[in-house]
Parts: sequence; structure tokens; C-alpha cells
Amino acid sequence: MGLTQLPEMLLAAANGRGVASVAVIERAGAEPHVYWVPASDSEPAFLAYSITKTFTAALILKLCEEGQLSLDYRLARWFPHITHADRISLRQLLNHTGGIPDYGGIRAYHEDLKSSPSIPWSFERFAAETFDKGLWFEPGQGWAYSNPGYMLLKRVAEEVTGVSYRALISERIARPLGLRRTFVAESIKDLAELAPGTSSALSPDGAPRDVRAHYHPGWVSHGVVASTASELVRLLDSLFGGELLSPHSLAQMTELVVLPTDPSEASLEQDASSRRGKPSYGLGLMGDPVSPWGLAVGHNGGGPCYSASAFHAFDLGSASVCAMGAIEEGFSAEDVVFDVLDHLAASGNSRAAQQGIATDGASPRS
Repeated sequence: MGLTQLPEMLLAAANGRGVASVAVIERAGAEPHVYWVPASDSEPAFLAYSITKTFTAALILKLCEEGQLSLDYRLARWFPHITHADRISLRQLLNHTGGIPDYGGIRAYHEDLKSSPSIPWSFERFAAETFDKGLWFEPGQGWAYSNPGYMLLKRVAEEVTGVSYRALISERIARPLGLRRTFVAESIKDLAELAPGTSSALSPDGAPRDVRAHYHPGWVSHGVVASTASELVRLLDSLFGGELLSPHSLAQMTELVVLPTDPSEASLEQDASSRRGKPSYGLGLMGDPVSPWGLAVGHNGGGPCYSASAFHAFDLGSASVCAMGAIEEGFSAEDVVFDVLDHLAASGNSRAAQQGIATDGASPRS
């Protein structure tokens, strides 16, 4: 690459507006290169928001490998009152094809977040505002991004194991992979060591408020992981390097469902970039089998103050890239990740051309 260009790219994206970081693992098994702004003694940590879904999917697949769960188990085992729960599988919850409604478009959610950012909705309130009112479509007959679907998966994992979600993520994923700064945030106190930043989504008049002093992570219904860019790229590198799940589980995780073409039918946290060829979704993974870099999978996350994007490109030497920021307006973590992938593809093709090697894989954008 020039991985020497990382600082320049991140400085341009952050533009002096707040804390941001980017980490890159150029090839499978390599150590991450990481850079952050502004300069500080230790790498900043952020809320990863919906990248947490990748953790949940990996956890569910581990429980399947242990025989405690099956992707074909029906939701009715735990929540028989939900409409068509006997027809909604764990697999469908994981890939958003179960018809479980979301709360992103519900006015009451955003109004209550503004008026009481430190007092989140309960499980029962999330349920009452979404799936207790019925499904968006028949199970298996559509696709719609659903945070409450992952809230249900979180509860299933806890009930099957008798262990809290926070402890499960620590014991089954973070600790085995040596991710010492990755944890599930469950209280305002848990945000104290994160990168400083403000959000206009936490006050009725839109005035910026310190997210670490006011935002309760319980507003993320399915749980929320806090981490660093370097640890999230290590997660992807280890996951797809076979350190956490079996080849069979990884194959199921990366079995992609193509998203609806009508944007009104799909609600992702960030708009799809023009660099997406065929936006799809696996099990806790956004994916694109025909991206400019070949098969790429990962996830975006966004919410008050913090944003994150982490993707793994199989056809670029199994490179992994993550960007995170504490900048609410004008910073796109996904764009930073895609820019880095462009540079990796360009430098790879340049090296191959210098060595006289034909390339027919991922290529830079024209």
C-alpha cells in the first residue's frame, strides 16, 4: 500500500473534528497496523454498535457446534407468543429474513432517547413496540434489518447457557482471541474509558451532550460491544482464519442472502456505497460477493457519537480493515475502510505487474 498513507487518509477523513482510528491486517495472520488521531498514548476505544451482531452470530454458531442449539430451532421454543414463532428459525433471525420488525423508524424511540438518554427501554418495551404488534412479512418471504431479532438471539443464548451475554462474549470470543479491550458495555460507567465525543441525539433541543456521561448502552436492544479498531481486525482475521469456528460454521455464516433492490425495503445503518456490487447479508455479516475487491464480508455500526466499519476481503490476501470514529457528522467509517481496500487492491496489482504476474481478481476502481 503504502500503509504509510494511513495517517494521511485518516487525517483527511477526521478533518480535526474528533477522535478516529483505522487498523489494517494486510494478509492473513499478520499483525495489525493501526493509526489514530489525535495522537495519544493508547489506542482509543469506541462503541462498535451493530458490529456486535457479528459477535452474536459467532456465539450462536459456537453454541450450535457444542450441541446446545441448532440454526433450525424455532423461536417458539423460547417465545411461543410471537406471531408465527413456530416458523421463525434462528437462522432467519441471524440473516434478517424472519420478519421481525425494527424500531429505527419509530418516533417514540428517538423521542424517549432524547428526553431520557440514561434510562433505556426494557426488553418488554422493545417487544411491545415491535414484534408484539406482528411481523413485517411471512418468515422466509422477505428481508428487513432487525435489531429486535438480535435482541431475541441474545436472550436465547442467555437462556440456553444460563450465562449473561456480557460473560458469554468475554468467555467464548474475546478471551480466547486475546481481545483484552473488547467487552459488552452495560452501563454508563462502562463508557468512561471510551473516546470522548458528543451527540445531538441525546437532548430534546439537539444540543450536543457528552455521550460518555449521558448515553446508556441499553438503548441498543441487542447489546453493544466496545472495542478498538486493532482488536476488531484481529477478530475478523482470527474468525476467518478458523481460530474460533469450524469450516462448516464459517460456510454457513458466509452464505449470503441478496438484499432487496428497493431501498424502502431495507434499512441499513449506512447507505450502500457505489463500491458495492451486490449488497447481501449472511449470519451477522454484511457481504458483497462481487465487490471491487472480490468477496468481502463484515459489518457497519452507528449510533450516538460513535461509528464503525470492519470488513474482511478474502481475495485481497484475506486482508481485514476497520475504521472507527467519535465524530457524529461528516465522518464515514465505511468510506475509510473502502478507501483502504482500494489502496490494497491497487498496490497488489502494481506488485503483480512489476513481477509479470497476471491478475484476474480484485482490482481498483476506475
